[in-house]
Amino acid sequence: MYSFSTKTLVNREYKLSDFLKQIHASKEVREDAKKIDKIIFQNIINAKTLNINDEDKEYKEIYIIRLILNTQYTPQLFIEELDKNIKFHTYFVCEYDGAISTEMAFKEISTKVKISSKYYKHPYNNEEPMDLPMLDKISDVYKFLLNYETKVGLRKEESPLEYIERIKLISKLEFQISKTENAIRYESQPKKKFEYNERLREYKKQLEECKVAKEI
Repeated sequence: MYSFSTKTLVNREYKLSDFLKQIHASKEVREDAKKIDKIIFQNIINAKTLNINDEDKEYKEIYIIRLILNTQYTPQLFIEELDKNIKFHTYFVCEYDGAISTEMAFKEISTKVKISSKYYKHPYNNEEPMDLPMLDKISDVYKFLLNYETKVGLRKEESPLEYIERIKLISKLEFQISKTENAIRYESQPKKKFEYNERLREYKKQLEECKVAKEI
């Protein structure tokens, strides 16, 4: 994961029970939350804490939320329910027995919160944190965090929404390639096989184009 500037550090611990009450947690979510010993708002990333001039109203703040766990199993139900009820962008850090796992989903925030992707995750590891590059936009920080979880290269001109849409397209094309290759394997008619191969070449071309990165 990334290490963040000490200026962003808050390390504010909250009572788990307060969050469960706030999100009107179901019985299943409350049971899932028993995996958590502590919930800490570790960092707040915004224009002030990064000392930048960024007036983007869509990407104002990113909260780094650290969960200290008593088991290696991630409290996914709790994370997803909490995330839906928080009107700012989030990045979750789970800690168990000294190892760290991270995850996030793409969020669109207006009058309501919309989780617009699956949760992208980094498995437990003991890697040394990497320094976050100097960036002049909160949206670029958000893209870097997404990039760490998805491993899909960045393009400077892309907004976070455009970036996540490209990630979804890559997944869709990979699925179509696998499906078409399987169809070719079992197709006996030459004409149909030729059509599948043409389709496969087009999918692979699109995939290659989608994966081209232009780093920030």
